[in-house]
Amino acid sequence: MKATTSPFRSNFYLWNGVSAIFFSNCVTNVHSHNTMQILVDIHDQFKCRIGDSPWRTCKNLIIKEDTPHQLDTNNSVQLIIYLDVETSAAKAIKARYPGDAIQPDFDLFGIIPPNQLQQVLLKPDAQSLLVIVSSILQTLAGQTTPTQSDPRIRIIEKTIDTGRPDDLSTTALAAEVHLSESRLRALFKEHTGVSLHKYILWSRIRYAINKIMTGSPINDAAWEAGFTDNSHFHKILVGMFGISPSQFLRDNKTMEIFTCGFSPLNFETKVYDANGQVEKIYK
Repeated sequence: MKATTSPFRSNFYLWNGVSAIFFSNCVTNVHSHNTMQILVDIHDQFKCRIGDSPWRTCKNLIIKEDTPHQLDTNNSVQLIIYLDVETSAAKAIKARYPGDAIQPDFDLFGIIPPNQLQQVLLKPDAQSLLVIVSSILQTLAGQTTPTQSDPRIRIIEKTIDTGRPDDLSTTALAAEVHLSESRLRALFKEHTGVSLHKYILWSRIRYAINKIMTGSPINDAAWEAGFTDNSHFHKILVGMFGISPSQFLRDNKTMEIFTCGFSPLNFETKVYDANGQVEKIYK
């Protein structure tokens, strides 16, 4: 595979020992980092290979420091977290997940409300993103207890999070778990704290933004996400987040670096040639 020359990167956030960025529309060269890298797909799945191994499809992936790898964003969007290996979180994650590249089994939207993630994707917010990153790291380090919920609601959440949002309907979802529509709405609100309608709406917004980030025109992205037209998508986005689709796209043309307090994180990325030899080092 050939590396894409114009990847989409969100603003870059840097805290004490940890940093994060949203990334899409790219196939990278083989490279490695001197930090632990945690990739979490926020829509579908991505592809990755370690060294010369075959490509594998992943939802989540932990890559240990100095491990040569290649990433294919696979028409989706990933939240990438870089973690200093000297931090207690990195040491705890290493202890739980030995190996150079491990696929941890956890549900992102089981620990983070979709709207919370969507807001920081749309508009820079270092504090809110830090809460999200901290939740992910705590989960991987084994420092949280999974919330128990009705298995029928977990099925509905998975269907919404992984399906095409333009195909979603309350009638079909209720039939999937053998509930009436009114009972499903009540049960969903009880266990998630949000209405089923709003959860589906967040899914549609997330899907549309992901499509825009991977190169789709705004009109096409809105239609594929289940909005009646671009005006409908525009109205919803402005109403919920105070930002229009075109403004989001324009504001993310230029990546900014947000330094959130002093950070000891020392980045070094090595890029390898076809023979596996170090070609370039970025610091």
